[in-house]
Amino acid sequence: MRICDIIKEMERIAPPYLAEKWDNSGFLLGDVQSQAGKVFFCLEINSETLKQAQSFGANLIITHHPLIFKPLSKITESDPTGRLVLSLIRSGISVYSMHTNFDKAEGGMNDLLADTLGLEDVRAYNDEECVSSNGAPLDNIGRVGYLEPPMSLEDFADFVRATLGSKNLRTVGNPMEEIRTVALCSGSGGDLMECALHAGADVYLTADIGHHDAQFASEIGLNIIDAGHFETENIFCDFMEEYFEDNFPEIETAKAFSESYFN
Repeated sequence: MRICDIIKEMERIAPPYLAEKWDNSGFLLGDVQSQAGKVFFCLEINSETLKQAQSFGANLIITHHPLIFKPLSKITESDPTGRLVLSLIRSGISVYSMHTNFDKAEGGMNDLLADTLGLEDVRAYNDEECVSSNGAPLDNIGRVGYLEPPMSLEDFADFVRATLGSKNLRTVGNPMEEIRTVALCSGSGGDLMECALHAGADVYLTADIGHHDAQFASEIGLNIIDAGHFETENIFCDFMEEYFEDNFPEIETAKAFSESYFN
């Protein structure tokens, strides 16, 4: 099967128009007319996942995080991204990335995360909820759902830790507070916590929360669970592997067995 035919199906799952303007999703490297007999899935391409893809003999790597996010001024062996690009070219491996378009897509990353956590009556934010305190629009990325039965923040955090494998999970808020309404955003969602607040969430689950994010959450009375960037998004690989098994049985697939960068 040609790579361009696979891309058509990927764009049906996660339409390109859903991607944020600052994003760089899509076909990033290679020849769309070439054949893809072996497809490798990973959250992102780094030296380890590239070695795994090369050992597998992949023709195409499908990632969540774009390989090229900022414009490259040079492609050299001395530059980490340039080194990856050169190695991919030498290996004849093409790259396709599904980032914020997959985050926002129906049935995409945030729906998968909500389903993994057993949330009920899951919905997207409405536009009125995605505004900052000064009225500026915020990216509409995330979901809102409900815990049945409700549980304390401490118990829910323990459940999230066990379910997602979040070794370094952190919380902000009262451990004993009852949690029923859960807002979430996979990956780095600290700048979108006001969406969760306006949606009436009892807790906002995301990743990469910094000191000032935690301070702001505390001031506005919003409980936070930082479950880890890798842990909230690695479900991408499982989803893609299962999807290809069901829809492209003639294509051989493999997924990365990398772990979070944090111990």
